[in-house]
Amino acid sequence: MAIFKKILIPFDGSPPSKRAAEKGLALAIDQKAEVVGLKVITFVGELITPSDRLWATIVDDLREKAKEILSELESMAKEKGLTIELEIRDGGAEEEMIFIAGKIDADLIVMGMGGKSGMGKYLGKSIARVLKDAPCPVMIVN
Repeated sequence: MAIFKKILIPFDGSPPSKRAAEKGLALAIDQKAEVVGLKVITFVGELITPSDRLWATIVDDLREKAKEILSELESMAKEKGLTIELEIRDGGAEEEMIFIAGKIDADLIVMGMGGKSGMGKYLGKSIARVLKDAPCPVMIVN
């Protein structure tokens, strides 16, 4: 009997997120679970106020980069014979992980420790927030 039916894998293309993806995909195979990959585009405060045209260009570039990053996760899933749903969200990484996990009724979040957010090998406040507020269990992969 499967424990996990839907697994959320936040992915930023970093080595920790790749290790987490490998673990999450292996679990999906074992549990015959659905997989959702998530890339969050986080905008840093309003430190500058670019023109609307420049802002639109920046947003378009960030979305293209997010698609490229998620295509790597999609390829990893396809190599294992899995289909994967991909989500790109704007906002705070922790908030979006928690929101999407609830929205898709995830049974598990599998995420890497560190990643490109600069938390290194320590559990930072972002991971602590996800652990505290997620609507499902969270697996942190080192």
